[in-house]
Amino acid sequence: MIKKFLLLILAFIAMIILFCGIHYAIVVHFKLSENPLIIPKIYLIIGLITLFIIQMGCFVKVKFPEYVGFAFMGGMIAKMAVVLALVVVNQEIKSNVMQLMISYFVILLAEVLIFIRLINLKLKKV
Repeated sequence: MIKKFLLLILAFIAMIILFCGIHYAIVVHFKLSENPLIIPKIYLIIGLITLFIIQMGCFVKVKFPEYVGFAFMGGMIAKMAVVLALVVVNQEIKSNVMQLMISYFVILLAEVLIFIRLINLKLKKV
């Protein structure tokens, strides 16, 4: 059971690293931002929040398997609130809001894919 959850988390981390690398390369190549180093920071912040949400989803899957979708929705709403707070508070992120939105939706896509796999995961009853 732990191996399955670790594989989900490692798959998420691999997707985020891949997406961050592609996004960073595109921004640097086309000079779309004055400060392209903000992109890995954004991916790190949103990725860590999402990693916590995935861990919460794994816990919910073990205790209450029918409520994994609710854990996803609650985590997604909480993450959205944190991202909006970052836009309001941080001037550096406010000037790169397009990069923030792209990274947010890319990480949201990865999160949806992981939660679909988590919902379909079959656990043995002990």
